[in-house]
Amino acid sequence: MTLKQLRYLIAIAEAGSFSAAARDSYIAQPALSRQIGLLESELEMQLLERRHGGTELTDAGRRLYEIARSVIQKVDSVKDELESTRGNPKGRVAIAIPVSAASLLLPEIVTRAREKFPAIELQITDGMSSAAGHAIELGHVDFGVVPNAEELELVSAEPVLLEELWWYGRMPMPTSGPTISFAEALGAPLVLPPRSLHLRRRVDQAAMEAGLELNVSFEQNSAQSISSLVRAGLACTITNWPPLEDQEQQYARRIVEPSIRRTISLAYSVHRPLSFPASCMRDLVRTTLIDLAESGRWKGSLIAPREPATAGSADL
Repeated sequence: MTLKQLRYLIAIAEAGSFSAAARDSYIAQPALSRQIGLLESELEMQLLERRHGGTELTDAGRRLYEIARSVIQKVDSVKDELESTRGNPKGRVAIAIPVSAASLLLPEIVTRAREKFPAIELQITDGMSSAAGHAIELGHVDFGVVPNAEELELVSAEPVLLEELWWYGRMPMPTSGPTISFAEALGAPLVLPPRSLHLRRRVDQAAMEAGLELNVSFEQNSAQSISSLVRAGLACTITNWPPLEDQEQQYARRIVEPSIRRTISLAYSVHRPLSFPASCMRDLVRTTLIDLAESGRWKGSLIAPREPATAGSADL
């Protein structure tokens, strides 16, 4: 059994016929048929059935196809890893980012990655903190930017940013100014995300510690629906800064007495060590977070100083 034969089996399964697979693989159809025949003879079982209008996998062929896909992906990733060590990171890197920061982070990450690492194929998913954390724990992504790293299991986390939470609303309040006390912020009717999101759990925790009660009038999943209720003057909200980048910021006030903060970390599964391309992207994303914090586009304070550039880091 050879890698070439496994690639041919994959080609036939995905093309649906020997003739189409031969064209896609740039091989004569008789030669392709011979390779599959040799593979079936070695395994002593039929892998493919020729039918009118195409070819179908047998049960054994379907199982071998699944194994072959996994093997070929691993072999190709090893090739990319070895080529990356020459100083040109290459390969696929999957990253999870919080949906609340996607509008701020996504363009920054994609733009910088294209300039710095054009051979890296990015797959960036944005979702709720619980979904992102689960994807990291299971190793479905290489790493992620998460606010709830302390809740995850078997995950290595690097705290980067201590972000502040803000009150945002158009309702008249007893006091004015750039800040608002936590007690006053909770006095107005609020629209907040459900408790499945880390931000809501952090607000609940802060209220409990301060001996205060939340006045939650609405629970909404999406940032768009929360923002629509705030803009209509029907409720206020508590949020981190990135969603406020595109809002009328004069209606935002930083929460004090006490201030509410949470940690933003880079995290990855301990069972899925970072590849060289993933390490390069991790460094690039770290630099992006630091730049956004230092420029004030992501309100908060840095936990660790900027690291000096290394051979695989994002020197931006």
